Amino acid sequence: MGAIITRPKGTRRIRRIRLASQFAALVILSLPFLGLRTICGPAFHCYSCPLSAFACPLGVLVNFGTLRVFPYAAIGILGLVSTIGGRLICGWVCPFGLFQDGLDTISKKKVSIPGKLTYLRYAVLGGLVILVPLLPIKPYTYTFCNYCPAGTLESAIPWRIMGVPGGSISDFCIRLVILAGVVVLAVVSSRGFCRTLCPLGAIFSLFNRISLFRLNMTKEDCNQCGACAKVCAIGVDPATDPNAAACIRCLDCTATQHLRLGSK
Repeated sequence: MGAIITRPKGTRRIRRIRLASQFAALVILSLPFLGLRTICGPAFHCYSCPLSAFACPLGVLVNFGTLRVFPYAAIGILGLVSTIGGRLICGWVCPFGLFQDGLDTISKKKVSIPGKLTYLRYAVLGGLVILVPLLPIKPYTYTFCNYCPAGTLESAIPWRIMGVPGGSISDFCIRLVILAGVVVLAVVSSRGFCRTLCPLGAIFSLFNRISLFRLNMTKEDCNQCGACAKVCAIGVDPATDPNAAACIRCLDCTATQHLRLGSK
């Protein structure tokens, strides 16, 4: 059975600020006249999108893997961003996260995701982003980018509408089915794709516990009221693990009384 997720009034201001940040990032990532199309951006989006400017880091990793070239710039950018904020990009910048947040509002009743399923994102990262491009086959046919739901939404569908050929009809239909599954997942479970399948989120999550930006709580602060756990849409209990790998740093929990931002 699904659980009803409610959020206290104190989170409304945080969500408005976060929404403004997400839209600003969407605009910046979609300005083609900036001339930055080939530069790796830190957010998950498709750089094949007709309006894209910054290259998707996952696409860069896949392409460089195919070419057998080490992506120094992409690794450096991801390492820097991860060290500073962990998964802060997921909560405040990622365009596909914004898309999921919109779907999240469709239903208040949510389905719990078993903790073990969240490790799938590491398998996707290791398999479809890192390993497959290095195999002695036609890697461009089987990599994450070929079936990426963000790529389908931002690239495959717009190009089809514009009449630009790209891949077979069967491949396009497979992509639509995968996107539809991700949409359903986002409706029934908040940020379901981020929690279970996103390989970029997997990279950022490795840094949540060591990043400069983090959440702090001491035993003296906590009165075990459970308010911060109730407000978390992705199932993290900030009272016991404020910097969990699954946390997307949305900061809704900071609207409760006993959680604060910190650097240690």
